[in-house]
Amino acid sequence: MDTLLITLRVALSLGVVLALMWVLHRASRKRFTGGRTSGRRAASVEVVGRQGIGGKASVVVVDVEGERLVLGVSEHGVSLLTSAQAPAPELTIVTGPVSLPVRPAPSADAFRQELALHADATPGLPSDTAVTAEPLPMRPRNRRQQRTVVPTAAQLQGSILSAETWRQAAAALRNRRAG
Repeated sequence: MDTLLITLRVALSLGVVLALMWVLHRASRKRFTGGRTSGRRAASVEVVGRQGIGGKASVVVVDVEGERLVLGVSEHGVSLLTSAQAPAPELTIVTGPVSLPVRPAPSADAFRQELALHADATPGLPSDTAVTAEPLPMRPRNRRQQRTVVPTAAQLQGSILSAETWRQAAAALRNRRAG
């Protein structure tokens, strides 16, 4: 009975802490974003290219909401080298119908021929279509026997897997509660 009450108290306490964290998170979001919680879109940043020019310095080309920026990046900071309008993405305009490649549906004859190529003798097929073929190469099985090792009580002594360790822990908890 005591264990059940302790478990319920821990679960209730955890629920209260999580609810309090959620409320504080919501309040801080409203306070620091001016009440806007949705409808605000983050700027899309796409790294177009990066070129190292020495030790810890590099030049980075990025596109930020339709503007292309060339940035110099070093261990001391980031500096804007130049900016321009980002080039428009290349679009392909389709003016007519497009034919997509279509695989022909396999026929029974094609399947029978393929089966005859890969089988020694196919029952049910006419004898003139049955073709003998080399057997497929097989990977040898692992011939080593798998043996299961069961550790002894002496090997598990003091381990979390030992039953005696669990008995000692339970006795310690019982003694602690009783005292």
